[in-house]
Amino acid sequence: MRIGFVIERKNYYRLFGPIIDRALARGVEVDCWHDLSQLRHGPKALEFPDPRAVPSFRHGRPRVQTYRGAADLASRLGSEPRDAMIAVGCGPAAGTAGAGRWFGLQYTLDVAALVEPDGRSRCDGIGLHTAYWASRTADALRIFLDNRGDALASIDGAAIARTIEAKGTVVGFPQMDQFHDIDRALVRRRLHERFGVDPARPVVLYAPFPFRSNPRPFWVRHIYGARNGLHQRLAVALARRGEYRDHIARGFTDRRVVDVVRRFCDANGAALVVKARTKDPVPGYLARRSEAVLYDESYYPTTVLELMSIASLVIHCFSTISYEAAYAAVPSICIAPSQDDLGFPASWQEWFHSVKPADTFNVPGVVYPLTLDATLNDLPSARLADFPLELPARARYIEKFVGFDDGKCSDRVLDAVQSLVEGRRR
Repeated sequence: MRIGFVIERKNYYRLFGPIIDRALARGVEVDCWHDLSQLRHGPKALEFPDPRAVPSFRHGRPRVQTYRGAADLASRLGSEPRDAMIAVGCGPAAGTAGAGRWFGLQYTLDVAALVEPDGRSRCDGIGLHTAYWASRTADALRIFLDNRGDALASIDGAAIARTIEAKGTVVGFPQMDQFHDIDRALVRRRLHERFGVDPARPVVLYAPFPFRSNPRPFWVRHIYGARNGLHQRLAVALARRGEYRDHIARGFTDRRVVDVVRRFCDANGAALVVKARTKDPVPGYLARRSEAVLYDESYYPTTVLELMSIASLVIHCFSTISYEAAYAAVPSICIAPSQDDLGFPASWQEWFHSVKPADTFNVPGVVYPLTLDATLNDLPSARLADFPLELPARARYIEKFVGFDDGKCSDRVLDAVQSLVEGRRR
């Protein structure tokens, strides 16, 4: 069997790496198709899929191919047929001659890229995290359209559900498979050699917010992310946003949150290790208050899972890092400001960025939501033991949001693809 992987950004190897490695181990002929039409300037250029930036795999090396846009990919596949293509989206090249079977793989909300509002899909098969995500596909598409400014588009939820039922296979989170091969001692040794972090110290892994590359509504820009109180007061006065005077008085700023997290780490003898994104450099005050700042130095193995393997606790703000933490059996804290202040539209708040009980960011024993008030006032005196991982809660969380934790999600993807190629029913 010959399989191609569509690499539109180099960070796709975070998702595809374990599947590629497992396919090579099975003796599958693997091609990685790098899209050279992607942006070479601006923030997204940092993820340009340079064909020289292919990770090392344990079971061989894939063949690297290049193309320039969907039309060129379709043409290339016409002259060099593949049994199947695996991608995170089913664009115009899907279903073209020579493409074989097209398998779309979900990555959280990007399941929306696999279906159309009327329920159609160019994919022959769709790999889903869990049944919960299958039931939320239409809602994910609603968020996708909101982000695109097309919130009034009609969505046929019943047709989408039929498509997911017909084409979907629950495979879990394939990128998590690599967690089982990470050498924790090696990760700790590298942190010690590079940053002087004592291997015996517990590690609090911190995912910073706000992101510079994300939309920055008034509260994020002028209250939470303000340089100082003068900036806050002038912004509130000029914009006539008197409702935020109380936020200023209560010290709702990222600088204070960083200070509080630092005090929490000191009280618990823990090292503060920051995992950031390359396109979102951390502010100087965070870098100075942490033992180490790491960006995406590798996508296979991915840096965040390497750090997760040695973490005692993760702190974030509505980040999907909570799924990786749960997989790694690491509890996490979700710092949860008002979502109206954060600028999230209603479609986000309804279910995805939600702190309602049993939603992603509120499962005691796995993810602990803290308001800004609680973060600033209670976290400095808290103990690591106040945020325990509870195995029954984790099992439920994994089943609902992640799928499996057995390291075999890549095999599930490959089995589903092989079934498509051979024409077998799911």
